[in-house]
Amino acid sequence: MSAVAAGPELPPDVDRQLDGLPPTELAVSVLTYNNAATVPAVMSAVRGGLEKHFTGTPAVLINADAGSADATVDRLAESGLPFVRARHEAPAAQLGAVPFHGVPGRGAALRLAVAVARRLGVRALLVLEADVTSVTGEWLERLLRPVLEHGADLVMPVHARHRYDGTITNLVLAPLVGALFGRRLHQPLSGPRALSARLVERLTAAPRWPASGRSMVDLWIAGSTAADGLSVHEARLGRWHVESSTRTADLPTMVAQTLGAVFAVMEEYEDLWMATANWLPVPAEGPALLPADEPAQIDVERMVGAFTRGLRDLGTIWEHVLAPDTLGDVLSLEADDLERFRFPDDLWARVVYDFALGHHWSVVYRDHLLRSLVPLYLGRTAAYVLATRQRDAAAAESALAAVADAFEREKPYLVDRWR
Repeated sequence: MSAVAAGPELPPDVDRQLDGLPPTELAVSVLTYNNAATVPAVMSAVRGGLEKHFTGTPAVLINADAGSADATVDRLAESGLPFVRARHEAPAAQLGAVPFHGVPGRGAALRLAVAVARRLGVRALLVLEADVTSVTGEWLERLLRPVLEHGADLVMPVHARHRYDGTITNLVLAPLVGALFGRRLHQPLSGPRALSARLVERLTAAPRWPASGRSMVDLWIAGSTAADGLSVHEARLGRWHVESSTRTADLPTMVAQTLGAVFAVMEEYEDLWMATANWLPVPAEGPALLPADEPAQIDVERMVGAFTRGLRDLGTIWEHVLAPDTLGDVLSLEADDLERFRFPDDLWARVVYDFALGHHWSVVYRDHLLRSLVPLYLGRTAAYVLATRQRDAAAAESALAAVADAFEREKPYLVDRWR
């Protein structure tokens, strides 16, 4: 396959590197920022996966780097693969406080990787996270095979996690994104993914890439893929383990960043989600994964306590954000008796949609709005734990599916109030 000359302008140093590369079929992009401690493990998995599953298939390594001050780039350059280094600018604020995904200027990094892959004319582009050390060679096979053999345009990951790990994703982000785009993605903000040549081509030509400083690009790509009628798949990848000294672990900040990214995409790309979606199934590659059943110490009482303190302390904000009926239903939840505490799925969907609407209409300062969701989220998480902790993994998955159903049923509530 010959390289393609057309496409957006690339930095001169990247152009020079591409001129010297032989034809290639696969591109593996690792987005980095001071990851020298973890990239050797990632590259070991990449080399093993290529050797085992794609023997003889030409591949190139693309490093989109935000300005690492350690040996990250040097260690990637020693991988033994044809290597392209593409440094990009990142917002100063993100260099000082790295976002939840671990890469300052991730949008600029992805755009560079897509542009390089387009110029090389590859059949598939694989994106990996530099600080996720649980990556294996099987990840490459499960992410790339649907693109190369099954007609997938975007392959997203599904990681094996404890049923109570990642509840921000399970109870907020996944059902919301699924209702918006008509594709139920288990982990819509997880970093690993594979893109087809067709999707790379469309993204390269897209006139409205999100600004790199707002952490919107991953969701925009997923929404654009679904809206264009392209094929979305998932790959079951096993456990997810990150080793990072820069990713935020502060719950309010994480909620504000992740949910803020979804709300920003909703704001700037109404055309991707306003229409009634075609609810299409998402094929999955790899053996089925049920959430782990091992015991976990979940302090439900603390969560419900945070919810009741929110009722006391955040009422003035919630009065601006929540519709009167929604607020009344929240206030009527029985939080005094822990074992009887419930948070109905339809009410939870309306709460999240009211926050999306409040963000859209700027009813209060947006960062305050996003952070004020945390006690409500903790209350909904407590209700999920209470409803499932005596049940098996399949029942826990069924409970999450019911949440997704509720977000889909309530989507007209959102659409009717958006304009």
